[in-house]
Amino acid sequence: MADDQALTEAQAYEAAFRFVVQYRERERQPGPESLDLMLTHMEPVADAARTNDPAAWTDWRECVEATLRGDPVPKFSD
Repeated sequence: MADDQALTEAQAYEAAFRFVVQYRERERQPGPESLDLMLTHMEPVADAARTNDPAAWTDWRECVEATLRGDPVPKFSD
């Protein structure tokens, strides 16, 4: 996937949903601390890593690729 590939608004929304779901499934920490941690990891930086946590960029790209492939959207469950 090219770094500059454009997504439609709907695709971007779906990719963001996928990203949040996969993060929640991996972390399983209830409460606002989990959201704070996710946002800290996602914060954009001006280097090759793109984020404070380079794995977050990899996770994001995987979510975008899944969206572009038309993979089934994950279901949110408690």
